[in-house]
Amino acid sequence: MTGRQRMPLLGSRSFAGRALRVLGLVLLGVGLSHCKGDPDGVDAGVDASVDVGETPDAGWDAGPRVQTLMQDVNLLDVDAQQRWLAAAQRDDGGTVAQDLATGETRRIAPAADRGAFSSDGRVLVLTRSPGGGNTAWLWRAGDAEASVMGTQILSNVALKEGATPYAAFLEGTATGGSELRRVFPQACDGGTCQVETLAQVEAEWAEPAGISVGERFLWLRGTRATWAFDTELGTLTEIERGFNNLVRVSQSGNRFARLTSERHLLMYETRTQALLWEVVVPPSDKELREVSFLDEDTVIVGRANDLGAHPRENSVACTSRGCESLGDTLCRSRSMGGATVLFCSATVCSGVTPCERSYDLMRSPGVTLSHLEGAIDLEPTLSDDLSTAAWMTYEVSNPAGSRTLIRERGMTSQWLAFPRKIDMTVFSFVPGQQRFVFVNPKQDANGGVENVLSLWDEAGVEEVGVVEGTPVHPLFRTSPPALYLNASQPASDGGADVRILQRFAL
Repeated sequence: MTGRQRMPLLGSRSFAGRALRVLGLVLLGVGLSHCKGDPDGVDAGVDASVDVGETPDAGWDAGPRVQTLMQDVNLLDVDAQQRWLAAAQRDDGGTVAQDLATGETRRIAPAADRGAFSSDGRVLVLTRSPGGGNTAWLWRAGDAEASVMGTQILSNVALKEGATPYAAFLEGTATGGSELRRVFPQACDGGTCQVETLAQVEAEWAEPAGISVGERFLWLRGTRATWAFDTELGTLTEIERGFNNLVRVSQSGNRFARLTSERHLLMYETRTQALLWEVVVPPSDKELREVSFLDEDTVIVGRANDLGAHPRENSVACTSRGCESLGDTLCRSRSMGGATVLFCSATVCSGVTPCERSYDLMRSPGVTLSHLEGAIDLEPTLSDDLSTAAWMTYEVSNPAGSRTLIRERGMTSQWLAFPRKIDMTVFSFVPGQQRFVFVNPKQDANGGVENVLSLWDEAGVEEVGVVEGTPVHPLFRTSPPALYLNASQPASDGGADVRILQRFAL
């Protein structure tokens, strides 16, 4: 069977009633778990020999559909244009950058723990956390080596995109203080960078710190305080100190919200610190579990109690017009499918029957994208256009038992059945498409199990190729569609596991 062949779908059906449709799919999917053709984790009913050397009809022109790029490395990042790949060699051989067009690999820095390219692929930021302090480097694509930005980094390194990109971080000083610093890529050369100090920060309130960057503001969140740095005015403003209030920052960084212990929710403009609006969150006897921005003018507040077998939840969506109830459900803002959506979970109890879980994905309060009743292994995922959702479900009474994978598009759902829980490290849609990507465990010719990367859409399941081990770190790219994947294999001598880095053309 080649990588372009497909398995028939196990189930596809439309129902007028959403609740009946989802319940019917779960029951039918489990009932079909022994039919030939099921990707059942032992025998998927298809030929296990996958031609991983086939060149697809369309896609990347640089090689076969499945490639092994490196061994014994940890994948860090691949730029959006798929020109460069960054990885850390596991034998402490350093951080390497690979030219994906030629395969040429060069060492650019000591071994890093994390790495991230800018959106245009011109800059790579690397960080490492050995004992005694963090080190950060900046590499400009094509340079012989990365340049050191700092050796006592106390935060993450935030990368500002756009016409004038820069890297920002908090760094400890020789006197025990801490400073907010910035580095422009053009100021790095020959292994060193010119570092600009933006502001002094009280170390005892800031460490450890997290930094996020907006168009104008740098947000610094410490253990006991929050600051906003205005990059246009060059001023650092303390937003909150202590633990009395909760502070959340909008996606743009241009607004922030403060929730007081008296349930007052206040919205501010970051630039002027002006109060834009204030509302009172309705009272509740439940514990505060969630405070997050859905958009620039909507804050989600969720509460819940764990009371034995009968937990209870409720959530509200607050705007300048007041707080609207979302019902007896715990809602959280999630970046999913190229947008910020609401993921809500509720506990439904009636009479003496066991309580059940109910889940909703919502584009905005009251606008449901997908609904499911039952138990799930992890949160669902959405396609970028928000039209298609994927859920992995199981029976509450048998958490170690069979699984049903549901792909829901509008009023039509499809499902695949598995006799047991499967690896869900890869559980996503191809960026910009409705094809779902997952790893299907199949019986190989020797009676063992091999993991097969598979694509699923309305036409069926398509096998892409064999994953050389247990999936560890998936990384999707779009132009052309591809998955870069670290996989782990046990060492034959019982030592450290072996890491394989593969590329799958999707």
